[in-house]
Amino acid sequence: MGKRYYCDYCDRSFKDDVEARKKHLSSLQHMKNRADHYSVFKDPETILKEECQKTPCKRYMTIGDCAFGLGCRFSHYSQHMISVLERLVATKNSKDITSPKGGWPNTEDIIKEYFENVTDSIDTEEFNYPVWSTPSQLLDYPNLPASLWPGTAESAASSNFSKWG
Repeated sequence: MGKRYYCDYCDRSFKDDVEARKKHLSSLQHMKNRADHYSVFKDPETILKEECQKTPCKRYMTIGDCAFGLGCRFSHYSQHMISVLERLVATKNSKDITSPKGGWPNTEDIIKEYFENVTDSIDTEEFNYPVWSTPSQLLDYPNLPASLWPGTAESAASSNFSKWG
């Protein structure tokens, strides 16, 4: 049958050869799907700048649907959504002034804090480990397989796992 190429953006597969892949990657539909995918990850500042330059889409504002979707040249953001974006950008910019890394958490610091001496801060003497007792119903079944025996510290240390059924 041969190799198949699967495009995640377009959700389709086709024969994997140089010509077919080049034709697909240069198609308008693929470029539109790729742009739509990455538009979700834009900064709030970029979105706000783009949406403020556009006029509102009359069809989207009245009916709530637009045939052009994300490719519409008019804005699908309501006035409330734009004001929320403005507040988000203002909050981010105010944090830019006070913190060196732009107000957003530094992932390296978070990872370092997570893995740094976690066991030192936990006092193991404070934990009350539960004591498990054997249910009385299990005592009535003497021929239980080893996998169903009630677990104890002694049985875990001296278990013969080859007997488990």
